[in-house]
Amino acid sequence: MRSFSALWKPLNTRLEQYVKVAGDNPDTVLQKKIWWLLNIASAPILALSIVLMGTVLGKAVLVFNILFLLSMILPLVVFHFHRRNITAYALFSQLAIVVLTSIKVYLMGGMVNVGTPVYVGLIGPIYALILPNKKRAVSLFLLYTATMIIATLANPLESEPYVFYRYFMGFLISNSAIFFTLYYFTSQWEKTKEAEKTRLKEINTFKTRFYTHIAHEFRTPLSIITGIADQIKADPSRWLNPGHEMIKRNTENLISLTNQLLDLAKLEDKSMPLNLVQDDLVLYTRYLVESFHSVAELKKIKLRFSTAVEELIMDMDPDKLRDILSNLLSNALKFTPEGGSVTVNLQDINETGNPFVKLEVKDTGIGIPVEEQPFIFDRYFQANNHLESQRSGSGLGLALTRELVRLLGGEIGVSSTPGKGSMFEVKLPVSNDAQPISLPTLNGVQTTPELTKKPHEQVKPKEAETKALNLLLVEDNADVIRYLQSLLEGEYHIEIACNGTEGLQKALSVIPDLIISDVMMPEMDGFTLSRKLKADLRTSHIPIVLLTARSDFDSRMEGLKSGADAYLSKPFNRQELFVRINALIGLRKDLQARYALLADRKNFHEQARNGKHLREDAFMEKVQELLMAHLSDEEFGIAQLCEVLGMSRSQLYRKFAALTDMSVYQFIITLRLEKAKELLATTHLNVSEVAYDTGFKNPAHFSRAFSEKFGYAPSQLKSAHPTADH
Repeated sequence: MRSFSALWKPLNTRLEQYVKVAGDNPDTVLQKKIWWLLNIASAPILALSIVLMGTVLGKAVLVFNILFLLSMILPLVVFHFHRRNITAYALFSQLAIVVLTSIKVYLMGGMVNVGTPVYVGLIGPIYALILPNKKRAVSLFLLYTATMIIATLANPLESEPYVFYRYFMGFLISNSAIFFTLYYFTSQWEKTKEAEKTRLKEINTFKTRFYTHIAHEFRTPLSIITGIADQIKADPSRWLNPGHEMIKRNTENLISLTNQLLDLAKLEDKSMPLNLVQDDLVLYTRYLVESFHSVAELKKIKLRFSTAVEELIMDMDPDKLRDILSNLLSNALKFTPEGGSVTVNLQDINETGNPFVKLEVKDTGIGIPVEEQPFIFDRYFQANNHLESQRSGSGLGLALTRELVRLLGGEIGVSSTPGKGSMFEVKLPVSNDAQPISLPTLNGVQTTPELTKKPHEQVKPKEAETKALNLLLVEDNADVIRYLQSLLEGEYHIEIACNGTEGLQKALSVIPDLIISDVMMPEMDGFTLSRKLKADLRTSHIPIVLLTARSDFDSRMEGLKSGADAYLSKPFNRQELFVRINALIGLRKDLQARYALLADRKNFHEQARNGKHLREDAFMEKVQELLMAHLSDEEFGIAQLCEVLGMSRSQLYRKFAALTDMSVYQFIITLRLEKAKELLATTHLNVSEVAYDTGFKNPAHFSRAFSEKFGYAPSQLKSAHPTADH
């Protein structure tokens, strides 16, 4: 076998090089090799048959054998010069085998007189199955059966009828059995191959999603570490101590994530040791649960522990159990809203002589869809549902938990109702073979790093400073918020929102001048937030900068399509952030200058429209039309304008200030004065009449406002156009 393998390998390589042409895929190359080997193998067999048999069976059979040989050799010659379209070569060979075998059977007197050569024709349909081409194979099999029957019936019946029927039925049954057995196995092989392709595709998809989230988990702390390092370098006296704490905390997060990845790799390679000791599981579990009470209290969640037994001495691995329960409690507390509850229940069960312990972690959180529950322990699975957007983290916790439970010889399951909560159930076998251990202390019990993070804090700007512009930060990571505030607090009045939903509410109430938002956040992601803000007339003008660890092309395109004005990848360069912000503020000033022309009723429509600001153009034009339609109505003011536009007074003020750099009142007065100037210059109306027609109650007030705006009295303008409209 070794010598054959050593001989075949170079021959196979040479054959692949010979048959392959540019554009061939592996399946095409394999089909070419099968066809070439079949023809090469058939040629010497036919040649030997011609030499040995000669004219024993008649000259007609000899001529037929020569034609059969040529049908194998000539395609090989043609293939040498044209090595494409293997399906045509294969079809020719398959038809040649079926048809020529039938002719030979006819020349030899039918299937009753031929014997074994009858089955040579079956090679044609079997060859079609190998390629595989099942439809062609069935067609060739039917053709083969029909031609054999015709070849037999075309000869005079020299034997008894029962002999013929016996041969015919034997031929039909044996050929059908051979062909359809191979057909069945070929179909099953194709299904298996297709299922494997689907499985590999799903695994690749899961891996891509998994590594995308892992990249996000790595890049967020790296962004903070890099940014704080720059801050320490720029101002060490201010940032050395707080920056050191932030760098240390994020470094620990990275180490924890790396350890989880390494632990998973060890578990999958079965190289993680199991350190069993004998201890009281009830007491140890109670210690573990107690260590999470401070976290539960911060979220105002009731954390309970109940047990059916007061003591259970058994073999256990304290480190593995700590990781299992910590991961389950971390998830339960993370996904349970304020005022909810988390219960840990321990039971000792002895069924059919196989004692085991059941550990349940039950919460009243967001729950998991039923169809996704079988997959949540999959390392590469990422749920596709609206609840998943509320789940943060690397997705390693449950995968690692399952592997640890398996290492301990147990099993884990989940039952959940979306919107009502989940219950994770761990079953572990009870044994008493290990050495006893002293009772662990609380100092040895640590919560997972993600639960030791401080909750988001509202970071207030310095009261001594006045900020000209309002900036809204929408970010669920407290360290990122602190870092961004350290960069921007000297320039802006900063508002903080910890998720997309809160960000939307604050944007509508504050109407900030600029929004900086993360993409991957609980409750509402940055893409959705951007789309909602840009679709709302009250906030459509606000520039939005998206920050994210997802730097791939599709994510950038999705961010820009959502209406975001800039898209920066973490870790971002602070100089780039400043440049982007300054550019957006510069664009806003250009927009203000453009909309100021609308109030002055100058060449606003002559300027090219910016496709990105069509909503703002439409808004300002609508405001102008409303004011012009009620120009002479002295009662139509800001309150009436707010009512028609469906906006509050504060929202209208802030939007106007952002778009025109003037107040609503200034805009209305400017619009009326410009119209008054036009009427004085083009009509016979006197100053008082023009004042009333443009919404001024008092002509004296009109004259003062007109003089302040244009630098001369309205009477002077009227004197310069005494015959207007005549």
